[in-house]
Amino acid sequence: MKRLFHFFILLLMLLPVQGWAGNSNKALMLTVFGTSTEASVTFDELLPLAQKRFSGRTVVVPYTSGIIRDKLNTAIADPEKKILSPAQMLEKLKADGYTDIAVVSTLLFAGVEHDKLKSTVDAFALANKDITVSYTPPLLADQANFQPVINTLGKYMLKDGSNVVVAHGTHAGHPVEKTYLELAELVSATYPNARMGSVEGAPDMDTVLEWVKGSNGKEARFIVFMFVAGDHAENDIASDEEDSLFSAVRAMGKTPSVVYVNTTAGERMASLGLDPDYRAILLEYYAKHVR
Repeated sequence: MKRLFHFFILLLMLLPVQGWAGNSNKALMLTVFGTSTEASVTFDELLPLAQKRFSGRTVVVPYTSGIIRDKLNTAIADPEKKILSPAQMLEKLKADGYTDIAVVSTLLFAGVEHDKLKSTVDAFALANKDITVSYTPPLLADQANFQPVINTLGKYMLKDGSNVVVAHGTHAGHPVEKTYLELAELVSATYPNARMGSVEGAPDMDTVLEWVKGSNGKEARFIVFMFVAGDHAENDIASDEEDSLFSAVRAMGKTPSVVYVNTTAGERMASLGLDPDYRAILLEYYAKHVR
Protein backbone atom coordinates (compact mmCIF):
# COMPACT_ATOMS: atom_id res chain seq x y z
CA MET A 1 0.00 0.00 0.00
CA LYS A 2 2.84 2.37 0.84
CA ARG A 3 4.52 1.73 -2.50
CA LEU A 4 1.24 2.41 -4.33
CA PHE A 5 0.87 5.69 -2.48
CA HIS A 6 4.40 6.76 -3.42
CA PHE A 7 3.74 5.80 -7.05
CA PHE A 8 0.70 8.08 -7.31
CA ILE A 9 2.58 10.88 -5.58
CA LEU A 10 5.26 10.44 -8.22
CA LEU A 11 2.69 10.78 -10.98
CA LEU A 12 1.34 13.98 -9.47
CA MET A 13 4.89 15.30 -9.43
CA LEU A 14 5.36 14.36 -13.09
CA LEU A 15 2.16 15.77 -14.53
CA PRO A 16 3.14 19.45 -14.31
CA VAL A 17 6.24 18.61 -16.35
CA GLN A 18 3.92 17.84 -19.25
CA GLY A 19 2.20 21.19 -18.81
CA TRP A 20 2.20 23.93 -21.45
CA ALA A 21 3.17 27.49 -20.67
CA GLY A 22 3.65 30.62 -22.70
CA ASN A 23 1.77 32.07 -25.68
CA SER A 24 4.38 32.40 -28.44
CA ASN A 25 4.96 30.12 -31.39
CA LYS A 26 8.36 29.19 -29.96
CA ALA A 27 9.03 26.08 -27.87
CA LEU A 28 11.91 24.68 -25.87
CA MET A 29 11.84 20.90 -25.86
CA LEU A 30 13.74 20.02 -22.69
CA THR A 31 14.41 16.34 -23.28
CA VAL A 32 15.21 13.96 -20.42
CA PHE A 33 15.90 10.23 -20.21
CA GLY A 34 13.28 9.98 -17.48
CA THR A 35 12.89 8.09 -14.22
CA SER A 36 10.13 6.13 -12.51
CA THR A 37 11.58 6.88 -9.08
CA GLU A 38 11.01 9.75 -6.67
CA ALA A 39 14.15 11.30 -8.16
CA SER A 40 11.79 12.85 -10.73
CA VAL A 41 11.87 15.87 -8.42
CA THR A 42 15.10 16.64 -10.29
CA PHE A 43 13.04 17.54 -13.36
CA ASP A 44 10.46 19.38 -11.26
CA GLU A 45 13.19 21.65 -9.93
CA LEU A 46 14.79 22.27 -13.33
CA LEU A 47 11.55 23.07 -15.16
CA PRO A 48 10.73 26.43 -13.50
CA LEU A 49 14.35 27.52 -13.92
CA ALA A 50 14.14 26.76 -17.63
CA GLN A 51 10.77 28.50 -17.93
CA LYS A 52 12.19 31.61 -16.29
CA ARG A 53 15.36 31.62 -18.41
CA PHE A 54 13.44 31.03 -21.66
CA SER A 55 10.28 32.96 -20.85
CA GLY A 56 9.60 33.61 -24.53
CA ARG A 57 9.21 29.90 -25.21
CA THR A 58 6.81 27.17 -24.13
CA VAL A 59 8.87 24.58 -22.23
CA VAL A 60 7.88 20.92 -22.63
CA VAL A 61 9.56 17.78 -21.32
CA PRO A 62 9.48 14.46 -23.23
CA TYR A 63 11.12 11.26 -21.97
CA THR A 64 13.49 9.34 -24.24
CA SER A 65 13.12 6.05 -22.33
CA GLY A 66 10.26 3.96 -23.71
CA ILE A 67 10.40 1.59 -20.75
CA ILE A 68 9.92 4.41 -18.26
CA ARG A 69 7.20 6.09 -20.35
CA ASP A 70 5.25 2.85 -20.61
CA LYS A 71 5.56 2.18 -16.89
CA LEU A 72 4.30 5.62 -15.90
CA ASN A 73 1.67 5.99 -18.61
CA THR A 74 -0.20 2.86 -17.51
CA ALA A 75 -1.40 4.85 -14.49
CA ILE A 76 -2.38 7.97 -16.47
CA ALA A 77 -5.91 7.70 -17.87
CA ASP A 78 -6.10 11.09 -19.60
CA PRO A 79 -4.35 10.82 -22.99
CA GLU A 80 -3.59 14.55 -22.87
CA LYS A 81 -1.47 14.02 -19.75
CA LYS A 82 0.53 11.02 -20.88
CA ILE A 83 4.30 11.38 -21.06
CA LEU A 84 5.43 11.70 -24.67
CA SER A 85 8.49 10.54 -26.55
CA PRO A 86 10.63 13.14 -28.36
CA ALA A 87 9.05 12.15 -31.70
CA GLN A 88 5.54 12.41 -30.27
CA MET A 89 6.31 15.76 -28.65
CA LEU A 90 7.67 17.20 -31.88
CA GLU A 91 4.50 16.17 -33.70
CA LYS A 92 2.33 17.66 -30.93
CA LEU A 93 4.23 20.95 -31.08
CA LYS A 94 3.72 21.00 -34.85
CA ALA A 95 -0.01 20.27 -34.49
CA ASP A 96 -0.31 23.04 -31.89
CA GLY A 97 1.15 25.57 -34.31
CA TYR A 98 4.70 25.98 -33.05
CA THR A 99 7.04 27.14 -35.81
CA ASP A 100 10.29 27.46 -33.85
CA ILE A 101 11.40 24.46 -31.79
CA ALA A 102 14.69 24.43 -29.88
CA VAL A 103 15.67 20.95 -28.68
CA VAL A 104 17.94 20.66 -25.65
CA SER A 105 18.49 17.78 -23.24
CA THR A 106 19.76 16.87 -19.81
CA LEU A 107 21.92 14.14 -21.36
CA LEU A 108 25.51 14.58 -20.20
CA PHE A 109 27.30 12.74 -22.98
CA ALA A 110 27.01 12.45 -26.75
CA GLY A 111 26.39 8.71 -26.40
CA VAL A 112 23.71 6.30 -27.57
CA GLU A 113 20.73 8.28 -26.22
CA HIS A 114 22.08 11.40 -27.90
CA ASP A 115 22.49 9.55 -31.20
CA LYS A 116 18.86 8.40 -31.12
CA LEU A 117 17.56 11.83 -30.11
CA LYS A 118 19.52 13.66 -32.79
CA SER A 119 18.34 11.19 -35.41
CA THR A 120 14.73 11.85 -34.37
CA VAL A 121 15.20 15.61 -34.48
CA ASP A 122 17.01 15.53 -37.83
CA ALA A 123 14.27 13.40 -39.41
CA PHE A 124 11.56 15.78 -38.13
CA ALA A 125 13.45 18.84 -39.36
CA LEU A 126 13.93 17.28 -42.81
CA ALA A 127 10.22 16.49 -43.10
CA ASN A 128 9.11 19.91 -41.80
CA LYS A 129 11.24 22.54 -43.50
CA ASP A 130 8.67 25.23 -42.72
CA ILE A 131 9.48 24.83 -39.00
CA THR A 132 12.70 26.18 -37.52
CA VAL A 133 14.28 23.32 -35.57
CA SER A 134 17.55 23.59 -33.66
CA TYR A 135 19.42 20.94 -31.70
CA THR A 136 21.88 21.54 -28.87
CA PRO A 137 24.33 18.67 -28.19
CA PRO A 138 24.78 17.39 -24.60
CA LEU A 139 26.75 19.59 -22.23
CA LEU A 140 29.85 17.38 -22.20
CA ALA A 141 30.02 17.22 -25.98
CA ASP A 142 31.88 20.52 -25.53
CA GLN A 143 35.29 20.04 -23.92
CA ALA A 144 35.17 23.60 -22.57
CA ASN A 145 32.58 22.40 -20.05
CA PHE A 146 34.71 19.58 -18.59
CA GLN A 147 36.52 21.49 -15.87
CA PRO A 148 33.58 23.67 -14.74
CA VAL A 149 31.43 20.57 -14.34
CA ILE A 150 34.13 18.63 -12.49
CA ASN A 151 34.59 21.63 -10.20
CA THR A 152 30.96 21.30 -9.01
CA LEU A 153 31.84 17.98 -7.36
CA GLY A 154 34.26 19.38 -4.80
CA LYS A 155 31.58 20.17 -2.24
CA TYR A 156 30.68 16.47 -2.00
CA MET A 157 34.21 15.09 -1.64
CA LEU A 158 35.68 13.55 1.50
CA LYS A 159 38.91 15.19 2.61
CA ASP A 160 40.05 11.96 4.21
CA GLY A 161 39.14 8.72 2.51
CA SER A 162 38.31 7.67 -1.03
CA ASN A 163 35.92 9.38 -3.43
CA VAL A 164 34.42 7.51 -6.37
CA VAL A 165 32.66 9.53 -9.06
CA VAL A 166 30.11 7.18 -10.61
CA ALA A 167 29.14 7.74 -14.24
CA HIS A 168 26.72 5.72 -16.33
CA GLY A 169 29.05 4.57 -19.10
CA THR A 170 28.28 3.61 -22.70
CA HIS A 171 28.38 0.71 -25.11
CA ALA A 172 31.87 -0.64 -25.79
CA GLY A 173 33.44 0.93 -28.84
CA HIS A 174 31.21 4.01 -28.95
CA PRO A 175 33.24 7.17 -29.73
CA VAL A 176 32.04 8.79 -26.49
CA GLU A 177 34.22 6.37 -24.52
CA LYS A 178 37.06 8.80 -25.20
CA THR A 179 35.13 11.54 -23.37
CA TYR A 180 34.57 9.30 -20.35
CA LEU A 181 38.28 8.46 -20.16
CA GLU A 182 39.30 12.11 -20.51
CA LEU A 183 36.94 13.07 -17.70
CA ALA A 184 38.29 10.26 -15.52
CA GLU A 185 41.79 11.69 -15.92
CA LEU A 186 40.51 15.16 -15.10
CA VAL A 187 38.76 13.92 -11.94
CA SER A 188 42.02 12.36 -10.68
CA ALA A 189 44.02 15.46 -11.56
CA THR A 190 41.55 17.79 -9.83
CA TYR A 191 40.96 15.61 -6.76
CA PRO A 192 43.95 13.34 -5.93
CA ASN A 193 41.82 11.18 -3.62
CA ALA A 194 39.12 10.59 -6.24
CA ARG A 195 38.63 8.29 -9.22
CA MET A 196 35.88 7.95 -11.79
CA GLY A 197 34.25 4.66 -12.75
CA SER A 198 31.14 3.67 -14.70
CA VAL A 199 28.34 1.25 -13.92
CA GLU A 200 28.46 0.20 -17.58
CA GLY A 201 31.66 0.17 -19.64
CA ALA A 202 34.65 2.48 -19.32
CA PRO A 203 36.18 3.73 -17.12
CA ASP A 204 36.22 0.31 -15.50
CA MET A 205 34.66 0.23 -12.02
CA ASP A 206 36.54 -2.91 -10.94
CA THR A 207 39.82 -1.03 -11.37
CA VAL A 208 38.46 1.83 -9.29
CA LEU A 209 37.35 -0.54 -6.53
CA GLU A 210 40.86 -2.02 -6.40
CA TRP A 211 42.16 1.52 -5.93
CA VAL A 212 39.65 2.05 -3.10
CA LYS A 213 40.79 -1.18 -1.46
CA GLY A 214 44.42 -0.07 -1.42
CA SER A 215 43.77 3.53 -0.43
CA ASN A 216 44.02 5.09 3.01
CA GLY A 217 40.96 5.86 5.10
CA LYS A 218 38.03 3.79 6.25
CA GLU A 219 35.30 5.56 4.27
CA ALA A 220 34.54 5.50 0.55
CA ARG A 221 32.12 8.08 -0.78
CA PHE A 222 30.23 7.59 -4.00
CA ILE A 223 29.32 10.72 -5.94
CA VAL A 224 26.63 10.33 -8.60
CA PHE A 225 27.83 11.73 -11.92
CA MET A 226 24.42 11.45 -13.56
CA PHE A 227 21.69 14.01 -14.02
CA VAL A 228 19.27 11.94 -11.93
CA ALA A 229 20.06 9.66 -9.00
CA GLY A 230 17.47 7.10 -10.07
CA ASP A 231 17.57 3.32 -10.47
CA HIS A 232 21.32 3.12 -11.03
CA ALA A 233 22.04 5.16 -7.93
CA GLU A 234 19.53 3.34 -5.76
CA ASN A 235 20.38 -0.19 -6.89
CA ASP A 236 23.87 -0.28 -8.43
CA ILE A 237 25.41 2.09 -5.89
CA ALA A 238 23.63 2.37 -2.57
CA SER A 239 21.61 -0.82 -2.12
CA ASP A 240 22.29 -3.86 0.03
CA GLU A 241 22.31 -6.10 -3.05
CA GLU A 242 25.28 -8.43 -3.28
CA ASP A 243 26.69 -6.81 -6.42
CA SER A 244 26.19 -3.17 -5.38
CA LEU A 245 29.08 -0.78 -4.88
CA PHE A 246 28.13 -0.37 -1.22
CA SER A 247 28.41 -4.14 -0.73
CA ALA A 248 31.78 -4.22 -2.47
CA VAL A 249 33.16 -1.55 -0.13
CA ARG A 250 31.73 -3.20 2.98
CA ALA A 251 33.47 -6.43 1.93
CA MET A 252 36.75 -4.49 2.13
CA GLY A 253 36.01 -3.55 5.73
CA LYS A 254 35.31 0.06 4.78
CA THR A 255 32.24 2.24 5.18
CA PRO A 256 30.43 3.39 2.03
CA SER A 257 28.52 6.67 1.85
CA VAL A 258 26.63 8.96 -0.49
CA VAL A 259 25.51 12.56 -0.04
CA TYR A 260 21.87 13.55 0.40
CA VAL A 261 20.54 17.03 -0.35
CA ASN A 262 17.32 18.85 0.47
CA THR A 263 14.79 19.19 -2.34
CA THR A 264 11.21 20.41 -2.66
CA ALA A 265 10.17 16.78 -2.11
CA GLY A 266 12.41 16.08 0.88
CA GLU A 267 15.89 14.60 1.05
CA ARG A 268 17.18 12.91 -2.10
CA MET A 269 20.50 11.44 -3.11
CA ALA A 270 22.68 14.16 -4.64
CA SER A 271 23.05 14.17 -8.42
CA LEU A 272 24.15 16.70 -11.00
CA GLY A 273 20.57 17.68 -11.71
CA LEU A 274 20.00 18.65 -8.08
CA ASP A 275 23.19 20.72 -7.88
CA PRO A 276 22.53 24.49 -8.24
CA ASP A 277 26.01 25.11 -9.66
CA TYR A 278 25.62 22.43 -12.30
CA ARG A 279 22.15 23.69 -13.24
CA ALA A 280 23.55 27.20 -13.69
CA ILE A 281 26.22 25.86 -16.05
CA LEU A 282 23.61 23.86 -17.97
CA LEU A 283 21.17 26.74 -18.40
CA GLU A 284 23.98 29.06 -19.48
CA TYR A 285 25.04 26.47 -22.04
CA TYR A 286 21.48 26.24 -23.38
CA ALA A 287 21.31 30.03 -23.61
CA LYS A 288 24.41 30.13 -25.82
CA HIS A 289 22.68 27.89 -28.35
CA VAL A 290 19.01 28.88 -28.10
CA ARG A 291 17.92 32.25 -29.39
